[in-house]
Amino acid sequence: MSLTLHRLTVADARPEIGGEAKSIEFDIPPALGAEFTWKAGQHVTISIRLKGREYRRSYSITNPPGESLRVTVKRVRNGMVSNHLVDRLQTGDRVDVTRPYGEFVLRPAPQGRRTHYFFGAGSGITPLYAMARTVLRDEPFSYAHLILGNTDRQRILFYEEAQRLHRRHANRCTVRHILSSPRFLDGAVSWRKGRIDLGALKSLFSETPPVAQDVHYWICGPASMNDDLSRALGMLDVPGSRIHSESYGYATPHAIDAAGVDSTGSVTLDGHRTTLAVSARQTFLQAARQAGLQPPFSCESGVCGACRARLHSGDVHHRRQMALDERDVARGYVLTCQAVPASPAFDLTYDV
Repeated sequence: MSLTLHRLTVADARPEIGGEAKSIEFDIPPALGAEFTWKAGQHVTISIRLKGREYRRSYSITNPPGESLRVTVKRVRNGMVSNHLVDRLQTGDRVDVTRPYGEFVLRPAPQGRRTHYFFGAGSGITPLYAMARTVLRDEPFSYAHLILGNTDRQRILFYEEAQRLHRRHANRCTVRHILSSPRFLDGAVSWRKGRIDLGALKSLFSETPPVAQDVHYWICGPASMNDDLSRALGMLDVPGSRIHSESYGYATPHAIDAAGVDSTGSVTLDGHRTTLAVSARQTFLQAARQAGLQPPFSCESGVCGACRARLHSGDVHHRRQMALDERDVARGYVLTCQAVPASPAFDLTYDV
């Protein structure tokens, strides 16, 4: 299914953490109300044109379902899109935005009694904050624990909001900050110094053990952190089915130089089947766009998963595949922005 762009008006654009980030709320017209519904943890893609070229980036929705559509953009060094949005975007501007999507999703269980641990680093708090608020609002018998890693107090997104959340739900919510390079006055804020690692997990579970057998662990940060934390949880006998993660950034500094083969096959998009030729050095996304198709895509770096499609037959090589976990791969999903053909024929379907 294509990710159609809709022109939305910015209802509010508010600086965060000293101008290093910006929270952006969009006005959703009634006619698009059904299109812009979401589940906690999902994201949207923003498209902007800079110097005559279109750029697309995905940003997590930071409010729970039913509230205003808000994303928070954190400045990235040398990042054209993030710096433009943080420095230039103002209330009243018009921006092209896709409907919400994504598989990193928390589905509330109103009658359930669950414990949720949310581990985030830097801007990884953005989907987790929506998830934690959803738990506290829609799961009255469940518990939410936020464990957030940052460099120092000045880099913590939603610090005051998270503190208010804790005070409002003190019997069901805790917030812990781990600072890697705390400043002199950050001691009152920091729970621990360092990073979210095995030692931090042991301390966390000792201080705040699960109050229910139904326990879930949600992780959002750089891919290397997600991998390390998943392994640490495994060392504590946490089953993989209870661990849910989403990455940003790259696990390795360079993509794998995957070699492909010339291939011809079929692509199904929005119910329409098209024959597509893909050269050995092309990704499926590049070939589809060159052929005039309009498949969904966003970051084009293997992070967001917007370009995900299901491979029914054929083989591929991935340059990067951070947006896919082992379960996705087992179900036949590929990232068309990173996959090159590894067989002379293929059949894939976009069903985002």
